[in-house]
Amino acid sequence: MDIFGQLGINTTAAFQFVFFSIALLFLSKVVFAPYAHALEERQRRTKGGEDLALEYQNKSVELQTEYETKLRALNGEIKTIVDSAKSQANKEYETLIANVRTDSEKLVQENRSKISTAVQTAAADLKSQTTAVAVAITTKLLK
Repeated sequence: MDIFGQLGINTTAAFQFVFFSIALLFLSKVVFAPYAHALEERQRRTKGGEDLALEYQNKSVELQTEYETKLRALNGEIKTIVDSAKSQANKEYETLIANVRTDSEKLVQENRSKISTAVQTAAADLKSQTTAVAVAITTKLLK
């Protein structure tokens, strides 16, 4: 004990050591342990949150690729439907145009035949009237 005296350590240091030990034990049980537990819980939740965020991000990428795939398939179906509708409309257009052309050609032929018959009848009328006109002209000239 003489060594402690020479170092300047007396009973007061022992009391301080005992009080320090008691305070350390009390603080570690009351303050530090709950704080460490709360810190571990926070890290666990944060780590879980990070994992969850990463999982959601991966799932969103998967859903986006699935969406793009379905969108491409739907666009293909829409294109097929539109192309078939266009081809059907073109066929109907062609048949309508062909019908209209044949009808117009019939009308043109009918009108040509009517015109030719009208011209022939007019020519026949003129031929029949030429003698009467010639007689009328000569009688006027001779009088």
